[in-house]
Amino acid sequence: MFAMFGDLCHLCGHHGAGEADHLVPVAIDADQPIDPYGMRPAHGSSSPCPVCSRKCNQERGTGTIIAPLYTSQDW
Repeated sequence: MFAMFGDLCHLCGHHGAGEADHLVPVAIDADQPIDPYGMRPAHGSSSPCPVCSRKCNQERGTGTIIAPLYTSQDW
């Protein structure tokens, strides 16, 4: 998964993600196969974000994924 998507956290948009976040949380579907296309890099308890200090994977929990807002201008 990291070879395909790098280390950019899909939740906060910062580099340095070290955990695999299941797009469908394991708590919802514990029998899902290990599929790199069904996971994305995220920061977690073992590798919090070096920029915003969030543990994105744990914060999301079993919630839905809300895409971050990317604009052409920094606010």
